Amino acid sequence: METTTHNPLQKLRTFLFNSFIAVLFIFTLQACGDDDNGPTDPPNETGNIAEVAQSDDNFSDLVSALSDAGLVSTLEGDGPFTVFAPTNDAFGNLPDGLLSSLSNDQLTEILSYHVIAGSEIASGDLQSEQAVETFAGEDLFITTGGNVVVNGNATVVNADIEASNGTIHAIDQVLFPDAYLDVVGIIVKRYGLQSLEDAVLSENLASALQADGPFTVFAPTNAAFSNADLGDQSLADVLQYHVIPSEVLSDDLQATQTVETLQGEDLLIESADGTVTITDNSGQMYEVTEADLQGTNGVVHIINGVLNPAPNIVDVAIDNGNFTTLVDALGQTGLDEALQQAGPFTIFAPTDDAFSGVDLSGFSDDQLAEILQYHVVNANILAADLEAEQSVEALAGGNLFVTADGEVVVNDVATVVTADVEASNGTIHAIDNVLLPDSYQDVVGIVSKRYNLQALEDAVVQAGLAGTLQGDGPFTVFAPTNAAFDEVDTSGLSDQELQDILEYHVLPQEVLSGNISSGTATTVNGADLEITVNENGSVSLTDQAGNTYSVTTVDLQGTNGVVHIIDGVLLPS
Repeated sequence: METTTHNPLQKLRTFLFNSFIAVLFIFTLQACGDDDNGPTDPPNETGNIAEVAQSDDNFSDLVSALSDAGLVSTLEGDGPFTVFAPTNDAFGNLPDGLLSSLSNDQLTEILSYHVIAGSEIASGDLQSEQAVETFAGEDLFITTGGNVVVNGNATVVNADIEASNGTIHAIDQVLFPDAYLDVVGIIVKRYGLQSLEDAVLSENLASALQADGPFTVFAPTNAAFSNADLGDQSLADVLQYHVIPSEVLSDDLQATQTVETLQGEDLLIESADGTVTITDNSGQMYEVTEADLQGTNGVVHIINGVLNPAPNIVDVAIDNGNFTTLVDALGQTGLDEALQQAGPFTIFAPTDDAFSGVDLSGFSDDQLAEILQYHVVNANILAADLEAEQSVEALAGGNLFVTADGEVVVNDVATVVTADVEASNGTIHAIDNVLLPDSYQDVVGIVSKRYNLQALEDAVVQAGLAGTLQGDGPFTVFAPTNAAFDEVDTSGLSDQELQDILEYHVLPQEVLSGNISSGTATTVNGADLEITVNENGSVSLTDQAGNTYSVTTVDLQGTNGVVHIIDGVLLPS
């Protein structure tokens, strides 16, 4: 039998070797299991937004408020989030007791208003102006002009604090949704209403609009202010014209309503098909572009124009008290509405004394409308703008003939007794006589109203022919201009000789330009006048002295005939 020798040292070596192999095998299995998804990243040492805020003593008040509102878990989510985070100093700026007076729902709404969900906005991504929607559903208004400012009052004091699920920007004021602000605060937070804010502050109206109210404010944009021309009107009056001393929401509107403003003048508000329009005293209409920004003491509606409170021409005429007959006639014909539009208009307005000798009852509404429109010019003409002589086209058609030589006279019959009565849409000049278009005057009236036929008028009066030419007629008058009379010397003529010459300018029938044909016509003087219709349609006249003159203006038709203006004085043999 073979004898076996046992060596204890060898047994120990064998045990240690086998143990090492077993441990190595276990570690190998574990490593293989960990490698199923590839190598692991090192752990991220940056916490989420809630953790970053919790680790910063400057946000302890914010963290406490987030905890009370139950928003900590939200900010631990995936995000990404951008949080404008009020510092402890920002919370310290709040009125005492404000936070404790809020319900949890209100606190949640306010804190959610500091959070932008779904995007991470670094300071380098910001534009000069932008509005971004918050987790609360309302916009924040951010500007970058050296400092980053939110809602017009909160400055970013520490930007781009990184977290694993977004970015924190520390701010020095707590932000509030519209519902927690007065109407001034609603305006101030919006960079698009900066011009309105500046105007309110310059006129010291902020405190009035921060009172209990309620108010409805129609807020013009910056662009609206840049396009506004309010003349010399008081800015305070203009601003108060944008305020109604009650709260009017868009859902409260009827199709049409007239409301009195804080300034005292009315606004016309109309609502149709989801669009709300505002018509001011100048007749300008603007739209509400954003409605129902409701705050603690009223509501703000953003509009695309600056409302003009100045009374229009009709309002001024009514308030004046000297134009009651004119105002009644404008109302009777419906022209009052036309003259409340934007214009501009100039109206030569007969006073009540001017109308005292005129019987309007004999005119139809259409005739009265034509006469009234003959007093209106579709332009704004001040007395200082007038030249010595000018003709201006009236709204009715036909011209008014205005002279300014010490006093202003229109159509040679009406003197301006009060000039430059200003209105929002033009100017009124009060006159002491009623003006009539050509079709309501005889041929003498047609001649006398025109300053360029003054020499003819003087000659007719001197020769005693006015009464004859104001008869039934009909007549056709070829009327020489002042310049035409300047070319002849009538100073040595007897009245009979002057009458003969003037009668040589008159045909004893009415001949309109469309009925004129080449040939010879016998005048009231009894002498013949040669008429030629040229190839281009123009008309020329050849007198017995062999002079040929042109007809420059045709068919000034009146009640007893027609006047054609010519550029020379006709001479019988």
